[in-house]
Amino acid sequence: MRVLFLFLLISLSIASSAQVVIPFEQTPQGHILIKAVVNGVEGSFVFDTGGGVNVVTKKFAGKANITRQKDGGYTAFRATGERVDVVFYASQSIAIGSYKIDNPEIAVLDADFGPIDGLISLVNFRTQPFTIDYSGKKLVLETTQSLQAIRKKNRASVPLQLEDSRGRSLDIFAYFRVNDTLTLQFLLDSGSGSGVFRLNPRYMPQLGIDKSDSAKVQVREHRSEIDTAFVSRTYIAEIKKLQPHQTNARPHTAFKAAFVDGLIYDGIISIDWMGPVLTFDLARRELLVGQEAK
Repeated sequence: MRVLFLFLLISLSIASSAQVVIPFEQTPQGHILIKAVVNGVEGSFVFDTGGGVNVVTKKFAGKANITRQKDGGYTAFRATGERVDVVFYASQSIAIGSYKIDNPEIAVLDADFGPIDGLISLVNFRTQPFTIDYSGKKLVLETTQSLQAIRKKNRASVPLQLEDSRGRSLDIFAYFRVNDTLTLQFLLDSGSGSGVFRLNPRYMPQLGIDKSDSAKVQVREHRSEIDTAFVSRTYIAEIKKLQPHQTNARPHTAFKAAFVDGLIYDGIISIDWMGPVLTFDLARRELLVGQEAK
């Protein structure tokens, strides 16, 4: 019996030191979709590095018996300044593959996302390094050993800044050089999909962009999916170069960017263009950029 007990302890130790690999799908817009089990109920979720909090739809909350509202409230703001009053609910667990988060807070949103049941945010990964492998379409939860192996590959290292709001919401930022002219801090947002580059319009003059020049700037309006009375105006213009600041990470060149009225950040951008393999170590506030699949 004692031998069997020791064998089980060794087996559990080996299992806990193994990488967790979660396959994902990408929507045509570039969103990362993973399967997660909330309170024992499986759903399809967007893996969202810019979402801040875990979210489920009201419909999914009914399926997963997420009914116990927590005391107090939390007010957040979308990137366009739109106020969102969040109500948190208690839940038993979120399981992503074999990775389990006990007693997570979850916001319930009365919205229809079609086949998507909600968002999985970074609040679950404060101390758990992870890799988004776009080429292999997998999310990998790294171990101490696998993270060391990644560091030995001399990948480009991008310093991160964390916005940890009262322990309830977590977002990540990094500094970028724009057109070799401005150094701006952007929210890194996998939840925005692919090819999304949003900047604050106040930087247009410094970048030599005249918003009244209809030959070079397109004007669009966007209505919020949450508050349909909220409309933001966007100016579409070309950016010549965007590169993570003070790194050898590859730049993005000659692309269209959206300058969004009311944006509360310098910018908010998608991340798939940075490299096919991106490893995030939030405890060390670092993003490691790989140029090939592992």
